Amino acid sequence: MSREGGALALSRAFFEETVLPMLRAEFPSERCAAGLVGNGSECFGYDDEISRDHDWGVDFFLWVPEEDRGMIPELSEFKRRVLRLVPGEYARSLSAYGAEPGVMTVGDFYKSFIGCPRAPEKLGEWLAVPEENLAMAVNGEVFRDPAGEFSAVRRELERHYPDDILLKRMSVCCMEMAQTGQYNFRRCALRGDVPALREVTARFSRAAAHLCFLLARRYMPYYKWAFRALAELPEPGPSAAALLIDIASEPGLDGAAFARQTERIEAVCSMLGAELKRRGLSGAEGDFFVAHGEALRARISLAALRDLPAQYDPFRRG
Repeated sequence: MSREGGALALSRAFFEETVLPMLRAEFPSERCAAGLVGNGSECFGYDDEISRDHDWGVDFFLWVPEEDRGMIPELSEFKRRVLRLVPGEYARSLSAYGAEPGVMTVGDFYKSFIGCPRAPEKLGEWLAVPEENLAMAVNGEVFRDPAGEFSAVRRELERHYPDDILLKRMSVCCMEMAQTGQYNFRRCALRGDVPALREVTARFSRAAAHLCFLLARRYMPYYKWAFRALAELPEPGPSAAALLIDIASEPGLDGAAFARQTERIEAVCSMLGAELKRRGLSGAEGDFFVAHGEALRARISLAALRDLPAQYDPFRRG
């Protein structure tokens, strides 16, 4: 096993070099898929030295077809046995709140993340799934999948949201950007309301980042990794990320800082507005994002989504 790379690369190497030969010898007819997908920085490829203090190390899932559910106890014992062969420095540590990869059916794995054993099909099924869960359901790597069942669901999820849901989510982002960055930023600054000003820039940044993910047809991971992943998207993701980092890093609140932040906010809006128009998603004039939000809403085919106010987010809970 190579000593290079993060836990995902180490886990793949251990599985291919040590586990797979043993699996084939002891279960020659077993059709289970294997890989490392889901919770944990290693599944996004973002683990580093800081990550090693908890829930880090070599591990893998085994996913069996539903008809092989009866094999789970035997395969679980096999997995416990082979993990004892992991070199001590790479053995997985577990905290009280860590998620431990296990042996389960394909359907049970997906149900644990998205609430159903297959890709969502109906509007209500899509609305019930937090986007960060969809990101976790398609991250990491599949090491083997002889039956193809696990990868088939994964491919369906990777197709991303249906067009109408995508347009609705984009319209919500545009309205949030307009309300926070283009409207309330100035008002909060004039009032000297520092907490509200920080909240405004954070909400604007999240909405702008989310719009970039939607344009790339990629699920946005949860907040801890969202802005790191943003810089890895196709353009305009990296350019937007650079501006959003500057917005987050601004230490001042005086007139010069206000001018810098206003310029950055408008640069983000100008960039993303131009991208919406370039793709034919919005024909709105100017960079005021309310117009872009309404233009996106008008393109929605499904009345249940199109008739909602552009700013209303049916995914939002609470």
